[in-house]
Amino acid sequence: MAKHHETQPEDQQPLTALAFRRDGSLLCKGKIEDGNTVYFDADIKTLRQSRIFILPEPEPGMPLPNLSIERLERRQAFEPRLRFNENGGLIFERIPDRIREIWWWQRCCMRGQVTNRASVEGQQETYPVCNAIVHICEVDRIRWWIERIDPDLLERLREDLIERIPISIPEPPRPLPDPPPFRPEIGLELLQNTRSNISISRVPQISRQSLENPAQLQLLHQQIQRVDGSQFRGILAEYFPLFFPYFCNFPYLWPWLYRCDEVAVVETDQNGRFEACIWHQGDQPDVHVWVEYPMDGENVTVYRPRVPCATYWDYECGGDINIQLADSRIPPVCGGILEGTSVAIRAIGTHVSPLHIDQRLTNSIVLPGDGNFRTVGLTNYATQGLGGYSLQLTNQFVRPFTGSIPIYAQFGDGLPASNIHYFQVQYRRTHNAGLLTLINPSNLNAGWKTLESGALNRRYVLQDGLDFKYEYYNLGPFEVNGARVYRIPPLDPQLPGIDGQPASSDPTARWSRYDRVAIARINTNLLDDEGLYEFRIRFLDQNGNLANVNPGFFRVPNPADANATMAAPDTYIREIGGDAVFQFRMRVDNQRPDLSIFGVSLDGDARAMTDCGFLAYESVSQQVGISFRADHPRGFGLFHFNLERGRRNSFLNHFTLGDARGVVTGSKAPYTLGADGIYRASFSVAALLAGCGDKAAFSEGLTVVGLHTDGTHAGNFFRRSVSNAFAIAPQ
Repeated sequence: MAKHHETQPEDQQPLTALAFRRDGSLLCKGKIEDGNTVYFDADIKTLRQSRIFILPEPEPGMPLPNLSIERLERRQAFEPRLRFNENGGLIFERIPDRIREIWWWQRCCMRGQVTNRASVEGQQETYPVCNAIVHICEVDRIRWWIERIDPDLLERLREDLIERIPISIPEPPRPLPDPPPFRPEIGLELLQNTRSNISISRVPQISRQSLENPAQLQLLHQQIQRVDGSQFRGILAEYFPLFFPYFCNFPYLWPWLYRCDEVAVVETDQNGRFEACIWHQGDQPDVHVWVEYPMDGENVTVYRPRVPCATYWDYECGGDINIQLADSRIPPVCGGILEGTSVAIRAIGTHVSPLHIDQRLTNSIVLPGDGNFRTVGLTNYATQGLGGYSLQLTNQFVRPFTGSIPIYAQFGDGLPASNIHYFQVQYRRTHNAGLLTLINPSNLNAGWKTLESGALNRRYVLQDGLDFKYEYYNLGPFEVNGARVYRIPPLDPQLPGIDGQPASSDPTARWSRYDRVAIARINTNLLDDEGLYEFRIRFLDQNGNLANVNPGFFRVPNPADANATMAAPDTYIREIGGDAVFQFRMRVDNQRPDLSIFGVSLDGDARAMTDCGFLAYESVSQQVGISFRADHPRGFGLFHFNLERGRRNSFLNHFTLGDARGVVTGSKAPYTLGADGIYRASFSVAALLAGCGDKAAFSEGLTVVGLHTDGTHAGNFFRRSVSNAFAIAPQ
């Protein structure tokens, strides 16, 4: 995320000095001593022929060669008079405050997404643009150039602004309706270069100041008619946010006002997203973005709008810059290529890396009410936000698997190979739901079954004129010497497969995803039962025998960069007769949590509440007992109990006395979990009635949800709710 406005106090602002040769190249960096003297590792004769600038110390990661003379001038670096002491040090006077004010380096992270809208299967579809090259530029502020605008040009601008800005309205007799809101002509039209398909849409945010301040614009309209040229320059600089929408219509002004430096070049990920963090000067940067896309071996510009009409002025660091293209040349294709004769096991489900499933057979954590919660085969996917139920759940391995779960892999560009043609997934249940051993895991050969995944295909894209079409390459299953196996697809659809035939002879054919393909599908409802399973991914030769691959053949996502891979840890590798297989454990649970709300009691008497929900009390000191059940046999559940008191406005005065959220393994204040699996708490009649006189009505709501995941979704499996109500009144 963006890190907003990280600054330092002025008295701690470190300074540096840079000396440049007359040709503009960097000569050397100096060291400032005694507050106003700079020493360089260069002779005085050379320094006297140089240009020297003093500026804030650039932040780490900002290359000094990028700080050219032109850029330093635009950034208001201080250029002192060349005056040296007897030791060769450059002496400079106090730096003006007006320069220091704009010197602060601040960090800003710019992020966004690039998408494309084109015809797919005859329908308009919007999809992410992967592997696009995004150029991010910082646009100069007008105040840094306003003094250099030619006077004749400035006078022309004044005349055009007088014509464009709304003419002030004479004071009318009252009462009259307000004039309609002012909407200046700011060129919001969409320009499309039909020959190159380059979108030049003016989509960044427009300063709302110029749309919401017609009265101020009318005042400025009057002022710029009366002031001289110098005063007009000052008005332009001071009220730039109000004026800049008009500048889009004055091309003669652009060379003077709109210059930008490229500060970052990044590539979009598999979701079309990009992010770059820079150090800049000023409150908020003005950002301009343009995009290239690789086509036919070169990078082609697909989006480059005009800077004056498509700049994100005062960009809010961390905000989304969303760019939507409309380019029929960009296919719905994503993913990089894995090099070598290898395979990466990308995900169990859509999002869970194998590294995010606990493989330690005896590992346990402490949860409320359970000091030995076994985590083997569970994942920590989507657990960052569980702290509201219990801080002991956060980032822990607590989620079991349920439902239909694909296994995704990425094949290296060296596959298929001469002795590696097929793959197969096997499974076995080593422990029951209570984690009692059924098969000794050290026995590598016992109990394995072939996972029946049904038909598996790999999708590829064809271009048909201005339309994209999907086709599918059959991976299997095939029978090879009595074994049901799946074939490894070629690197590209046009390349021959293991049978010598390509998926397609069309030169435009490309896999829709290069970084992943489903190699299996686990349906937990079709497995033997609940418990701990081991899954094994095997690669086979042309005869269906185990292929001769070493442990380095297998890779997994790199935790530091999900798009990259790393060698699979030894935990996931088993060797059978010298041939390696990829193996992992996964906990399967298909049981839903149980729930119910019981009638309230009075001083322990469960019969005190009538069948119609009324509870009659004698004394406000009497205790009202509230109880409910939220349970799961393995602790894979969360609950949320809400006790609400009736009120006129449902959005105000929430009653929180009896609310609780927790994990079903243990107590959560104010409720205590009993040995019978029931949560109980007691509240005095006085506490329940506080602020409501001698009677009130209440509702009880209980929601339970499983901790389960299918590797793609989490937080809604086995969600159920139940409610009840009661009222208390004096006898």
